[in-house]
Formats: sequence, C-alpha cells, structure tokens
Amino acid sequence: MRKSQIGVIAMLTAITIVMVGCSRVGEDWKAAQAADTTEAYQDFVRQHPDSEFGVPAQERLKQLAEDRDWQAASKADTLDAYQQFVATHADGKWAQEARVRIENFQLTAGGQAPPPGSAGSATPAAGASAMPAVAAPTIVAPGSAASSASAKPGIKPAAAAKPAATRTAVAKSSGGGHYAQLGAFGSKASAEAAWHKLNGRFASQLKSLQPHYATASSHGKTVVRLQVGLSSAERAHELCTALKKQSQACIPVS
Repeated sequence: MRKSQIGVIAMLTAITIVMVGCSRVGEDWKAAQAADTTEAYQDFVRQHPDSEFGVPAQERLKQLAEDRDWQAASKADTLDAYQQFVATHADGKWAQEARVRIENFQLTAGGQAPPPGSAGSATPAAGASAMPAVAAPTIVAPGSAASSASAKPGIKPAAAAKPAATRTAVAKSSGGGHYAQLGAFGSKASAEAAWHKLNGRFASQLKSLQPHYATASSHGKTVVRLQVGLSSAERAHELCTALKKQSQACIPVS
C-alpha cells in the first residue's frame, strides 16, 4: 500500500473519531438537559470537562442550587432562613423576594423602622412620590396689618390666611405626615393586591383610609411599601395596635 493511501486512511480515521466524539458529546448534553438534574449536569461536566457545553452546564448547576435553597428557605419560612439565603445568593433571581420577606418579618416582629436611606427604610427613595407638607394655620392678631387689610373694602387679606375648609382638606389628603406601614412587596401590583385583601379583611379599621405606595430601592431592585396615612402619630399607633392583635404586620412611620 502506498504511503499516500496510508495517509488518506489515517486522516479519514481521525475525522471519523472526531465526528463520533462530537456526536457523543452532543447526545450526552441532550441527555443532561432532558434529565435537568444536578446529578446529570455534574456527570456531563466530569465526562466532558473541555466541552463547548461546559459553561452552560455550570450555569445551570448554579441555578438549580439556588432553586433548591429557595425551596428550603420558603418551606422553613423563617427570618433566619431568608437571611441565610440572601447571604448565599445575593444576586440570584430569588434574592429580592427574600429581602422583601425579611422586611415583612421585621415588621411583624414590631421592630423599629429602619433609619432613613437604609435598605429597609420606610422613607421613599429619590424619585418616589413625596407627601405634601401641611402648613400651620396663620393666626392674625387683632390690630395687625393683615387684620386691618381684611376689614377694609377693596383690600385682600394676606395669602397665608386660607379658609379653614381648605386647610382641613389639605390635612385630610396628606394624612398629616404620619403613616402606618402594612407590608413590603416586590412590585406595585403586588402591593395593590395586598391592599384590596387587607381592606376587606380589616374593613372596620381601614375603610376610611387611603393606601400610599412608597417606592424605594434595595440592592438595585425596587421595593414597594404599603402604607396608610393617619392624622397623628397616636392614630398610627392605635391602628397598628389593633391590627397586631389580629396577627397583621403594622409599624408606625413618619
């Protein structure tokens, strides 16, 4: 047999071996995807460490581990379980949901509201809608310039002296700057759904109140805090006391 023929045979044999190997890698990858288990992907990576599918196999292993830990944390449903989950998977797809549940646990425990600007702060972040401030009514002393102006025809009273009805309407719409926080959620839609449920469950306490959705940022993700405005700090404490007796999370904030 000529050397040229031997070379062609050798080349064809090498090509066949490569094709068979590629075919086997592809089949093993499809099998791992079909099983979609930690064990299947680990076996694939062990058998084909240099495969083009190595990176997606490692990424899927990481996701499966996070999903497993999230199921365990959700089943335990404790503050410690969620805190451990966040410590392990700080940037995972379930991390934000875990942080929201941590905040709700802290509310249920009746702890103090976090300081403004912190991740758990009830103060709306920059860009969130701010509550209008209520101006104190102006008292006009008898004999003052404003009083004289109001008594003389053709001269308008000072702009600061607003009618009592207007001041009452402003105070009612703003809630007086005092709020009771009922929970934290990953989206406004979730917060609105929670408000409808709570409003039905605690109709006697909440029927005359309006919800306020305070949006803040925590670790680059949005947290929406469900709050209701009250006329005073005392009213906020009274509401939270009544709700906590019925196992509903509530904390006064201002």
